[in-house]
Amino acid sequence: MPAVRALATDAVILVEGEVVLLERDHPPHEGAWVLPGGLVERDETAQEACEREVREEVGMNVAAETFVGLFDDPDRDERGNVSAAYRCRPIGDATPTPREEAAQVDLFDPDELPRLGFDHEQIVAGAVKTNSQT
Repeated sequence: MPAVRALATDAVILVEGEVVLLERDHPPHEGAWVLPGGLVERDETAQEACEREVREEVGMNVAAETFVGLFDDPDRDERGNVSAAYRCRPIGDATPTPREEAAQVDLFDPDELPRLGFDHEQIVAGAVKTNSQT
């Protein structure tokens, strides 16, 4: 019987047109810039997990408003995770700060991103495209 793949979630948060990214402090992709996100727990929806992970990793309250897509390439994450990605709207005026799993946090122009881990460049591109259509 094949192993099952876990559902994770990733958040694209735009603050004044820039994307919130964190630098991972652990493998896989340690030292790479990534979107805030993580695994969906048994008692929550993917949207709820997305909002929780953002609070835990960058200290912001957000509303996961727009589904960007399901990212399920078998090679996207060496652990096998599938990601439900959302574009999120910040609630309040919290400044992103590094918390769990983040060495640092910063804002980046979507057209001038650093090298991103996983398939997060593809996720950001999908969220920015979705944002320009709304």
